[in-house]
Amino acid sequence: MNKNRIITYLLFIAMLTTMSPIVEAQESKLPEAAIYIDKQPINTRYIMRDDHLLVPALFLKNTGAQVDKNEKYNSIVFKMKNKLFSLPIGTNYLDDYNSWLDIWKRSTISTATVNFRGEIFVPLIDVATKLGMNVTYDSVNKTTLITTNYTIESNLVRNVNTTEKLVALTFDDGPEDKYTPEILDILKEKGVKATFYVVGQQIEKFPEQMRRIVNEGHGIGNHTWSHPDLKNKWSATVKEELLSTQDQIEKVVGLQSDLVRPPYGSYTKAETVLFNEIGLKNILWNVDTEDWSGNSADEILSNVRKDLAPGSIVLQHNFGGNFLDGTVEALPRIIDELHEEGYQFVTIHTLLDRAK
Repeated sequence: MNKNRIITYLLFIAMLTTMSPIVEAQESKLPEAAIYIDKQPINTRYIMRDDHLLVPALFLKNTGAQVDKNEKYNSIVFKMKNKLFSLPIGTNYLDDYNSWLDIWKRSTISTATVNFRGEIFVPLIDVATKLGMNVTYDSVNKTTLITTNYTIESNLVRNVNTTEKLVALTFDDGPEDKYTPEILDILKEKGVKATFYVVGQQIEKFPEQMRRIVNEGHGIGNHTWSHPDLKNKWSATVKEELLSTQDQIEKVVGLQSDLVRPPYGSYTKAETVLFNEIGLKNILWNVDTEDWSGNSADEILSNVRKDLAPGSIVLQHNFGGNFLDGTVEALPRIIDELHEEGYQFVTIHTLLDRAK
């Protein structure tokens, strides 16, 4: 172990005494702490084992690394840029892949990767260092800092900068056959175009509604196949969620989307890498109607009025049990009121095209 590595370990031991008492993997409730990744604090559970800090393997997705589980070899696989290595669960080994020689080389790490109640924890310093990152401890602020040395092109849009009174209505989670046709009827009657973020398995169940969305001139975006929280999924699963939805969209309407909205607006840097790789622009929102909660039409209108500005993206839903009656009731009122204020309703693509 070189001098810098020894210093880093000593810093972590000092840090952990300020976070909470040592917690062994056998305990039922794990403590939490914020670890800063490229200056952004991210809370995580952690385990202390043999005086070493272990974090959930999926936490490393926040660095931009792709993280997967290899069921055949019972190991956790990390990939970032030209680095590829795996940690066999229950061992203190690291298997490093040499692409030039097409071989795996085994080495020893500080402590074993462990399975704690179905969740895999890995030694943070070993993994971060192997990924080419710098890990330090700020003794003044008592914080752990990871510098990834990895630049990821952000493609996030919450709203656009424009002086034009443009607004984009968006609807998530469909299609289906209750609220979707009612919403489409209103949009058609009012001559308004919107954007629908569609779920793959819903397209499969309701292809006619999907075709109607496209045939009536509305935009579409990828909202994954089964609507999971992407932060909690292995990278290969996330990729399959996205690509299977792309395939289903193409199968039903003959085209693919270049827009994505992660369910719950939840994603990590690893998802951003995948969005960029697939060619999907990440579209969130700045106006949340909170219609999913069963809000009344008046409550939905109040939320729209509160946050609306030129270039806004409004989040609504067209699938979600029987809680969206307020959405349908509010929609014509939103359209009429904003028209009176001089707003023009556009799809996300049009909004992006006309951004300053």
